[in-house]
Amino acid sequence: MRFICPYDGTPVNENLECEKGHKFIYHDGMYDFLVNSKVKGDALLERIAPIYDKIWAPLGFFLTSFYSYDRIFKDAGSFLSSRNFLDIGTGPGTIFKYVKCEYCIGLDISTKFLLILKKKFSHVIAVRADATSLPIESASMDSVSSFLVLHMLNNPSLAIKEISRVLKPNGKCEILVLVKSNVISRLLSKWWKIELRHRDYYISAIEENKLTLLEIKKYGPWLLLKCKKQA
Repeated sequence: MRFICPYDGTPVNENLECEKGHKFIYHDGMYDFLVNSKVKGDALLERIAPIYDKIWAPLGFFLTSFYSYDRIFKDAGSFLSSRNFLDIGTGPGTIFKYVKCEYCIGLDISTKFLLILKKKFSHVIAVRADATSLPIESASMDSVSSFLVLHMLNNPSLAIKEISRVLKPNGKCEILVLVKSNVISRLLSKWWKIELRHRDYYISAIEENKLTLLEIKKYGPWLLLKCKKQA
């Protein structure tokens, strides 16, 4: 599988240059498609990166949902394991402890998190890129996940459109998002300074992008969506 240019969709060659002259780089074990971009990771998450997957995320998820963070990922491993797998907003790559894959891609905008990912999972291809403009070939992934990320974006529906684009027919996807639902979600939206969407926003975005919903589960303010790309 080859990368494509996130700006114009043309193939990227072995020198990480696309047909229209956009150039990207490989450094510190990662492919960087944001080298000329001003996009940055969240300042708070950058600071707590070393403890994110051991303390911050598991504790935060349990306190807001009363459900085990570990069980969510174990279930995802059973559902998403495949030959070609992409995790969007991978952070330190927690999901790669559970998903079995031959061609494994962890994608994030944070260099700091991707460096942690590479130390923990040397077999994973680390890619620095934007979730709304993936440098991944269309119909090339057997499965895609995005946990605890899409609600942070200005336009989550664009990321869902990209998930559908890169999935093969009958490919699987799993998304975990914070939705506008209760007091906890309102507090979290103020904490993160983000505008939350209702569950119907995500369900509509999935259905409008040739994805079939297989399962919906609610964990407090969190919504888990399992879907399949239409053949």
